[in-house]
Order: sequence, then structure tokens, then C-alpha cells
Amino acid sequence: MAMALSAAVPVHAQEGQVQPVSVDMPAPGEIIVTAQRRAQALQTVPIAITAIQSDTLQSQGVTSLANLAAIAPSLNVVAYPNSSDTLAFAMRGQGNNDPGQITRDGGVGVYIDGFYIARPQGALLDLGEPERIEVLRGPQGTLYGRNTTGGAVNIITRQPTGEWGGSASLSFGSRNLVRALGSVDLPSFGNLAIKGTISYKSKDGWVKNPGAQLNFGEFGQIAGRIAAEWKPVDDFTVRYAFDLGRVRSTPPYYVNPALVGAIPGYSADRDRTYAPLDLDYSVTKFVDHQLTLEYQLSDAVLLRSLSAYRGTRATQDVNYGVAQSTPFFPLTVESQHYYRTKQYTQEFQLIGDITSRLDFTGGLYYFKESGYHPFDTTLGYLLFGAEQLTQTVIHAKSESYAAYAQSTWTPPVFDDRIKLTVGGRYTRDLRDASRDRTINGALVDDNITNSQRFNNFSPMANLAVQWTPQMMTYFRFSKAYKAGGSSELSKDFTQTFGPEKITAYEVGLKSQLFDRLLTFNVAAFLNKFDDLQIIFGADPVDTSIIASANAGKAEIKGVEIDATLQPSPDLSLRASYGYLKSDLKQVVALPGTIFDPAVNPSSPFNVGDNVAGYFTLPYVPKHSLTLSGDWTFLRAGDNAFAVHGAYTYQSAVFTSAGAGPLVPGHELYTNQATRNVNARLTWTRPIPAGKQLRVSLFAENLFNNRRRSDFTIGVGGTAFDGFQSFTTPYNEPRTIGGEVRVEF
Repeated sequence: MAMALSAAVPVHAQEGQVQPVSVDMPAPGEIIVTAQRRAQALQTVPIAITAIQSDTLQSQGVTSLANLAAIAPSLNVVAYPNSSDTLAFAMRGQGNNDPGQITRDGGVGVYIDGFYIARPQGALLDLGEPERIEVLRGPQGTLYGRNTTGGAVNIITRQPTGEWGGSASLSFGSRNLVRALGSVDLPSFGNLAIKGTISYKSKDGWVKNPGAQLNFGEFGQIAGRIAAEWKPVDDFTVRYAFDLGRVRSTPPYYVNPALVGAIPGYSADRDRTYAPLDLDYSVTKFVDHQLTLEYQLSDAVLLRSLSAYRGTRATQDVNYGVAQSTPFFPLTVESQHYYRTKQYTQEFQLIGDITSRLDFTGGLYYFKESGYHPFDTTLGYLLFGAEQLTQTVIHAKSESYAAYAQSTWTPPVFDDRIKLTVGGRYTRDLRDASRDRTINGALVDDNITNSQRFNNFSPMANLAVQWTPQMMTYFRFSKAYKAGGSSELSKDFTQTFGPEKITAYEVGLKSQLFDRLLTFNVAAFLNKFDDLQIIFGADPVDTSIIASANAGKAEIKGVEIDATLQPSPDLSLRASYGYLKSDLKQVVALPGTIFDPAVNPSSPFNVGDNVAGYFTLPYVPKHSLTLSGDWTFLRAGDNAFAVHGAYTYQSAVFTSAGAGPLVPGHELYTNQATRNVNARLTWTRPIPAGKQLRVSLFAENLFNNRRRSDFTIGVGGTAFDGFQSFTTPYNEPRTIGGEVRVEF
């Protein structure tokens, strides 16, 4: 499930960024990453990591986080039903399949230049013109902290150069696609360098909604970034970045084939609504301030401060129509959401070398988030001509304090080829939330609150052996956790769930063979979960009541293989494969749920029984495969013509935990396997002043493969009594377009 490494093209550390410690110097063309808070050659980092460089992003047309899964298949990215700009991430079977709740967190951390982004609403990849993206697979509990049980995605932006220059690109394509990206580096003002970036995108929806103002699947964005770097003295660097953006979209369209013939006039057309559905734009606005201070205390020690604020406001308008009905009980579902979140982070890092054989990385971390989430849900009971309006208001606050340290020792044996790394992180979390709720105006919850306090220690150890300059093996042991929380949709809001804990074992091989023509990496791992956070229906009648609890124990094991073959500078072939197998060992029947006879008299279980057969682990694809190639097939003078092609496959996955093998109709809660082909043809030639012109034609989903995708939902039951049908969106049809890019 890991993206192959394109090791033949260099990725250098950020220009102007202080690198205070001795690093394993790369061979020519080697990729440099900062996944462990210091610059290191990719092939010498003893963890499973995918590094995607800027040239690869451009040549493969990766313009958003949603596209990233096609390049790094270990990362599963799906659009949330309420809004296509809100993404749910999963890696190695860990993630969050309900990112719309501000009272719970995910298992894959997203970072921009090392700054944590707690909520995925409005995350833009174009913003800042990435220099590279690092995808760290597996638990990252020591250096990255909580909510990285699956891994972490770190977007590294290009820093100001202090020299005049920049780039501009314009794309156009199917469904009135227009995308523009511009970036300008200004000449330095003394010791101050400034860079500006602006991005714009607009695209029509692909599901027509005749008779209504808007179609489903529309998308538009405009965002800007200003980055500055100031070096008043050689040993001190100040970096500041300001982001401002707006994303406007309409949600995915859900269809339910079981309703054809049961509801008059209903059709399950994946590209056209059965009737006009009222719809408004979902709009997300965000602002970011990021401040990095670096002080070189000595040639071997760096002190770094990272301070950030992120504010988000979002509205989401959702209209499922009758898609969540059963043939015998038709109903309509509409909801409107508003989000307002504020996030503050402060981190201090101390990085350096104690001796030539012993380095260290240590830090202190503080996180604070406040959120406000009011939402209305309207159920229309068509048989009775009645409606039920549920109005809910959620307030949430979260604070986290952490201290961490990690050190690597090179013992004076075996020609210094052994490296032993140990580390640990201590975290204290505080979490508070409240809920107010009315149903048809009648008060149900009046400032119902919950509060949590919990601590965690996450250790790690890593033994790496560099057998030859081109071959390394490693063994890694680590622990991590996903923060506890509560369910916004639970029957009893005072009920909470605690942290989900993971213990991980991993062995890996990193190698470059045949004079570096072939890069071949393998990782095998076993993840053991305790206090697994399970989401399930908690009421046998009202299926909108969703509970979350620490009810399970599970294991996920897997193998990831990456290979890159570069027989010539003009030809690069890449392949990656991933295998995952999950084993849900225990889910305890909890009081107050559908398995409790006191709540559901038809339940054959008692509280405390193991009901693991009614559950599964969602978003765990058994097989993932990516095959891609880049070939510069013609050089004529200063002109070069290249073609890129990529095939991606991913097995079907369950999209809910409540779809275990004993649940009748559990197969209805799956999407369909992904089979996708993208292609790109590019002409490149130099232009005056040493710059470059690039013209491309591209096709996404070249063979127009349509499938059930993203959040397929089982309809008509619960994890106890089963499902009668499903409702699902379908993936976007083929997109064909062109792009012009100029560097100046």
C-alpha cells in the first residue's frame, strides 16, 4: 500500500532552513526528508515513509489531498457525505469515518510545515505550492503525538528564495474545469525574503439536478498564501506564513437502487437526480498564521519554536432526498450544519548532537481547540405527511500538553553500521463538551455536559543495521494512541469513550540495487489495538442515534512493497503493493445499546458478551496496487516530450464498523473496488532567462470506470438486525483537459 519512491530526482532540504546536525549525506540524486525533525537521506530513515516530490506532483497532476491516495495507496482518502471539501483519512486501517464530529478525532495526522491541522475542513494542497509531501506509515506517537495511530501526512511548502522568479499555471477541462495557480518570489529586501501564492479552481457538478439552482458535486476554491523569511543574523531565522481561503462546494449525490419501482418516479441514475432537490452551497473559510523561530545555539544544537493559529468557519447543506428510505418506509433526510473552530499550537524543539555517536530530539508541545457545531436535521415521513425537526448545538473544548524525547546511538561496533533509537512521549489531555437539543421544539437536552481527563505515555525503540551502503534493515517497536471523546449523536451525551491504544511491531528492508537502478523497499507490520473505539447504532428504533465506546480488541497485520526501476534517465517505472488483514478479536456488549436486553428485549445477548461477529474494521482494503511509469520518449533540440501513466487498484472496503459477518445484509455496507487509470502527455521546452514552458494534456479516470465510492451507507437496520438496502454516491466520471505552466 505504499507509493514507490522516485529516487532518481533530487529533493533538497528547504532553502535557507538551518540544518544544525550531522546527517547521513545523500548520494547524488537522493531524496532528503525531515520526517524525524532533522534532514536525512530517505533511504537511511528506518521507518516506512513515502516521499512525493514537487516534480512528481506536477507530472502526475496531484492538486488536492483527495488525489494523494492514487500516489500513496497506503493512504485512503474519501469525501465526507456532508461536504466534498471535508475529507476522511485512513492508513493501515486507522482513521476517522466521521470527521464531521468535533467531539472526536482521527487516526491520521495532517501537518503543514510541521503544524498540526486538527480538522480536515478546507484543507488545500495547492496552497503554498508544496516542495514535497511526506507520508509516514504506521504509528508516530513519539515525535508527532496523539491521533497518529495510522500515520501522518506532512506537507512541506516551498520557502522564499530571495530572488526574483516564480511560476504560473492554467488548466482547463471537462465540466468547465478551470484551475489557476500563481507563485511569485520577490527579490530580497536586505535580509528579508517574501513569496506569494494564489490558487483558484472552479468545476461544475457532474450530477445534474434539473429544476434546481445547483447540481451535486460542484466545487470551487480561492486561496492565498504569503510566506516570509527574515535572517537578522546568521544564527537566527524567522519564518512567517499567512493563509487565507474559501472553498465552495455541493455534496455528493446518493442513490438507492432498492427504491426503483417502490417509490413512484424514483430512478437510481447516478448522474441525474430523480426530482429537483433544494440545495445550497457548502462554504468553508479558513485563516492560518504560522510562525517558526530557529536559533542555532552551536554548530551541533538547534532551538526551534513553532507557533500557530487556525480559524475555520463552515456551512454544510445536505439533501439526501429519499435515498435513506427503505421500499416500505419512504422518508426524506435534509441537514444543515455550521462549524466554527479555533486552534492554537505551540511547540519548542531542541535538536542536536551530544557526541558524534549520539544525537537527540526533544520538545514540549501545547494544543488548544474550541469548537461550535449547531446543526438541524429534518426527517420527512412521506406516508404520514409529517416532519421531524431535530436541532442540536454542540460546544467542545480540548487541550493537550506533551513532552517528548528521542535519541539515536551509533555504537562503536560493526564499522558503525548499527543505530539504536529510543524515545518516548508523555501526554495529558483535557476535553469538555456540551449539547443542547430540541425535537420539534420540545426540549430534549439542556446543556448536557461531559468532561474527560486522561494521560498517556508512548514509547518507541528502533534497531537499524546498514549492512552495505545500499542495504538497510530495521526493527521498530512503538506505541501510540487516539484521543478519547464523545459522540455528538449518542442517546446519552454524558457517556464518553477513552483513548484507543495501539502497540505496533514492524520490520523493514530498504535497498538500492544494480548501481541504484532499482530501489526496493519492504515493510511488514503487526498492530495490536486495545480499547478500540467502536461506532454503532445504539437504538433499535431510531437509527440516527449513534454511540461510540471503547469496546474492542483487534489486530491488523500487513505487508507493503515499493519498487522503482530507472533503466535510463528518460524512463522510470514504479510499482507498489500492499496487503492488509484485520482480526477483530473482541467487542463487548455494552449497557444501554441495542445488545442490552434492558433496551432491546429481542437481544439474545447479555451485557459483557463478546459480539465481535457483528462488527468489522472499516476502510481496511485487503489488496492495494499502483503501477506507474514516466517516459521521455522524444527529445528534439530543446524540446522534450514525455508521457505518464498510472493504474491504481484497491479492494472494496466496509464503510462502517457495524457490518460484521453475522449482520444480515452486511455486504450492503461496502463500496466497490477501485480501478482507475490516469494519463498525461507533456511537452517541455526552455524559455529565456533559464526558465521553462510546460504544456500538458491529461485524462483522469481515462476509461470512465464508475463505482460505488466513499461513504456507502447500509439502510433499514442496525448492526444487530441487519440492513435491507444501501445508498451510495458514485465516483466522478472521466475528466479530460489541458494545462500550461510557465516558470519565470
